[in-house]
Amino acid sequence: MSIEPRKGIIEMDEYNPPLEGRRDQLRLDFNENTIGCSPNVMKAINNIREEDIAAYPEYSKFKAKLANSLDISPKNLMITNATDEAIMIIMQTYIEKNQEVIIPVPTFAMFKFYSQLVEAKIQEIIYTRKLTFPTKSVLDAITKKTKLVILCNPNNPTATLIDRKNIIKIIEKAAKNDSLVLLDEAYYQYTGVNYLDLIDRYDNLVIIRTFSKAYGMGGIRLGYAVAQEEVIKNMLKVGSPYSVSTVAVVAGSAALDDETYVQWYVNEVKKAKKYIYTELKKLKINTYPSTANFLIAKFPRKADLIEKRLREKGILVRNRSKYPLLKDCLRIGIGTLKQTKYFIATLKEVMR
Repeated sequence: MSIEPRKGIIEMDEYNPPLEGRRDQLRLDFNENTIGCSPNVMKAINNIREEDIAAYPEYSKFKAKLANSLDISPKNLMITNATDEAIMIIMQTYIEKNQEVIIPVPTFAMFKFYSQLVEAKIQEIIYTRKLTFPTKSVLDAITKKTKLVILCNPNNPTATLIDRKNIIKIIEKAAKNDSLVLLDEAYYQYTGVNYLDLIDRYDNLVIIRTFSKAYGMGGIRLGYAVAQEEVIKNMLKVGSPYSVSTVAVVAGSAALDDETYVQWYVNEVKKAKKYIYTELKKLKINTYPSTANFLIAKFPRKADLIEKRLREKGILVRNRSKYPLLKDCLRIGIGTLKQTKYFIATLKEVMR
């Protein structure tokens, strides 16, 4: 006799990202910082005392420091084990079985993953053929049945940015229907656009962010959620009291002290982005506009082969062909200008 899990678990889609064997490669597949975190972060980690490791983590100083950097109150902030935990906690706090979650797709796989985990009714809204955000379709879909609307800005994998006025329209319609809006700003450093100022205006908005991307700390697993105090109180009831490690707190604090490093890296990516678009155009490879540190490129009938050949050369990109609208498409991360020149040279070699 075998012990069966919940029906919802049996029916869930499996998520098997290629996480093994990625070290010592040019990692353009997970939208990470391609050169790593600030050297000051490594120094801080190396200075952690034995007692700090032995004792359970303390959060108040880091939380106050992070809140101050965001110009918000600590009462509006919850630190999490990356944004994965933030998404999970929002679902567990606010979504009952069979309640409706609206997810514009294609987007970050974890939104659907955690929606399925709580056995929500998922309504997927397809992006436009040009990969622009389907504002009207999302607005039309919001009803009294809707419990949560998920927005990713800029979106992963399409690198699409949603206009401020459209985000506000969605938040306000969701509010009229007693629905929550989750806004993922994982890549906000690359756009220079963020919506933290809307937290004071709307009690149905939760913004989540991560240290995994521009800060170069994907292995540390540190993120946070920002919302009005009552929402954060509810989420804190659900979250584990010690899910964020001492190492993550120390690393995060050091990262906040070196924002110039992040800005330097973002500027490198912007220079590299101009170069990669120019070169891909010369190669007659169709691309879509990007506001993030990655882009979508189309390789008709060759995406699988191009990905395989690049991997053999030590360059990792992500095949998104199974996603809606992205048949034959690779998502290509953008690193430094030097790395991008190497990528283009290798791509030319592979295509020959």
